[in-house]
Amino acid sequence: MSITFVLGVSVTKSPKVDEIDLAIIRKLQADGRRPYAEIAAELRLAPSTVQQRANRLIDSGLIKISAAADPLTLGVSVSAMLAIKAEGTMLREAAAEIAKFSEVGYVAICTGPYDILVEVACRDNDHLLDFISDKLAEVEGVREIETFLYLRIVKNTDLW
Repeated sequence: MSITFVLGVSVTKSPKVDEIDLAIIRKLQADGRRPYAEIAAELRLAPSTVQQRANRLIDSGLIKISAAADPLTLGVSVSAMLAIKAEGTMLREAAAEIAKFSEVGYVAICTGPYDILVEVACRDNDHLLDFISDKLAEVEGVREIETFLYLRIVKNTDLW
């Protein structure tokens, strides 16, 4: 299991995060299934304190505990970063539409020569080609797509 910071949480909804919260987050990042009692013992806190704080962080949307699987074992052998130039008036809408595709694991609106960066996972090269030409190219506002095929992922972590 892994734990991920959920970026983009509204500032008005975000809880205050102190050093104890950060220590709990670090322990959960190492193993999202660890019992709160173990974490509490290591941090010299009451188990109820760890549970309440962890629940607050999860309920607020600041962190999310999820399973992380090896893509190869799931039949996903092709990963790529797609750099997209979009119509300025359609930027948000295009990014939101792209985020709906099952192949997409990451979407960011960014600065620089590209407007949107998208990380995708596909079964094979044909699946990637179908995704780019049949799905992505049809999204309103997408003007140009540049594909960066991953040859080897050296480090992949959700830790922040």
